Amino acid sequence: MEIETGRRHQTLLILWCAMLMNMGILFLVAFIAAPETNNSASKVLTLVLAAVAVFLVGISFAVKRKFIERSVDRQDTSLVQKGLILAWAICEVSAMIGLLERFLIGNWDYFVLFLLAAIGIALHFPRRDDLLAASYKTTSPAEAVLK
Repeated sequence: MEIETGRRHQTLLILWCAMLMNMGILFLVAFIAAPETNNSASKVLTLVLAAVAVFLVGISFAVKRKFIERSVDRQDTSLVQKGLILAWAICEVSAMIGLLERFLIGNWDYFVLFLLAAIGIALHFPRRDDLLAASYKTTSPAEAVLK
């Protein structure tokens, strides 16, 4: 059981690093390939897109917490992995909104949405304690380590 938990944690770490690298690649695409438009479109649209991005990053934390709680209740480590991947994908939508803003509106404040997405993904660092709590029937991850 410990070997499976270690492998699953390694997989999650690799996926986490790949998601962060994806943020960098998307940022480079937005920086280099976007057309030079000086379209000062509605600031309301920019604020709405930013609000949606912030909301999605906030929701990703609730989604991850729900999946981790369910994984402990059901003793299923795959739910931890599913919750983290879903949380990362929700955070990545913030970067996609930034990319959309850069290509369609042409604003230069798109990088804030990329930064928000990267911080969200970075805060969803995969913890071994979550996997251990889901693999042993205990009330806390600390007790799982002691067994």
